[in-house]
Amino acid sequence: MTKSLVQVEYLKAMYSCFCKLPPFDKMKMPYPSDIEWIVIDDADLYGQYRPSPHEITMSSARNGHFDTVARTLLHEMVHMLLYLEGKQYEKHNKNFLKYTYKIAEIYGFDPKEL
Repeated sequence: MTKSLVQVEYLKAMYSCFCKLPPFDKMKMPYPSDIEWIVIDDADLYGQYRPSPHEITMSSARNGHFDTVARTLLHEMVHMLLYLEGKQYEKHNKNFLKYTYKIAEIYGFDPKEL
């Protein structure tokens, strides 16, 4: 039986990797140990970011494949980045879309899926 990628140890590893790759490699992102990682089984949620303290929630019910886990994690990392920059982080506004389009271009994702 295959082990789900939506586990705290794997999410921390993927986050660490993405922090070393563009566009996050040029930014001061929190260490994985400074983030509270929550795994849930909720079919209504892919992921969620909350600040103070940093918290990333990922749902195993919606993230079954590496591609989906990666896109969801990158999406939540953009919310975190906008918060760290002091910008509106809750909405998918032009600042959010600027980063998601850049990430989509770098990694070959459909920007509408980030």
